[in-house]
Amino acid sequence: MSEETKRINVIFPADLLEELDALVPTRKRSEVIIRATSEYVQKLKTLVALKESAGAWSDTAHPKMATPEEITRWVADLRASWRSEPLLPAEPDHA
Repeated sequence: MSEETKRINVIFPADLLEELDALVPTRKRSEVIIRATSEYVQKLKTLVALKESAGAWSDTAHPKMATPEEITRWVADLRASWRSEPLLPAEPDHA
């Protein structure tokens, strides 16, 4: 998110604004509204991406992943390949 800010005029239902005022400390209302809006926008972006990618997968193109068990096996094999090297060097023996 950019550091530039802009002031906007937003109209809220009175009861929602009363709840917000009762729950949010003074001078924190903008922060709460910004955070909630940001989270909602991220959800909308996810929905757009899901809608755009609908139909990208076909069972006929992936016959070896037709069941949950086969998918689980594929994910386990993929994850196993990620850690073929240890993350840290072996500790020297201190005898």
